Amino acid sequence: MRNIVSTNAGSRVPDEYAEQVQALIEGERPDRKTEQGRDFYVRLYSFLAPDTGAQRWAVDYHDEASRELEEYDTEAEAEARYEEMVRDAATLMGEDRDGNLTRFTVTDVDGVPGPLPELPGIDTDDVSKLIDARSEEPVMYLERSEDGTGDELTLDVGPAADVSYYQVVLTRAEVLGHLGARDGDGGVQEWFSSSDIPEEDMFLLRSLTDAAMERRTRAADSLFLPAADPR
Repeated sequence: MRNIVSTNAGSRVPDEYAEQVQALIEGERPDRKTEQGRDFYVRLYSFLAPDTGAQRWAVDYHDEASRELEEYDTEAEAEARYEEMVRDAATLMGEDRDGNLTRFTVTDVDGVPGPLPELPGIDTDDVSKLIDARSEEPVMYLERSEDGTGDELTLDVGPAADVSYYQVVLTRAEVLGHLGARDGDGGVQEWFSSSDIPEEDMFLLRSLTDAAMERRTRAADSLFLPAADPR
């Protein structure tokens, strides 16, 4: 390994060579990449060395405070270093201002927090479905698809005992409390249903959908935690 550019260790090659390598990879499509917003990336490139024409590989690391561009003689060494840098960076990722796990926006490394799939929408019909559910402690929750890939998220309603607490975005008990209702309030009916909601209170369902929407990311996080995450 040779340092082409290094904020921490300094360059181990002539300035002209470093400039040539940077020019070669600049604007080129990397073989592999991991990114988080605009300020962080780790990229793997293959190129022909400007002095000998031999095949070389470069791992380019950049964050707000430093840049490390390293050259390798073999693809295996570069691949290992690339994944090491990404995994090390993943251990330092905390939570965003909403308390959700900070994730890489792009990555191809297994076991690190990559981007979440598209989150399902939630509307008042979904809340009504939750109200009308007839099971013990009904909850609305996110789950991964069962199509073999598990890379899609769906919204469902079922008993709280059947799902993890972290998957839940809304509970029936929470909805009834927000509406100031309880089972038995629907006249002779044993269960309170969505048809029992007065027209003037329907706007309350919209505020409940907003609450559920805000919880989707945390619920999704619980389904896509990195393998090494103790949670």
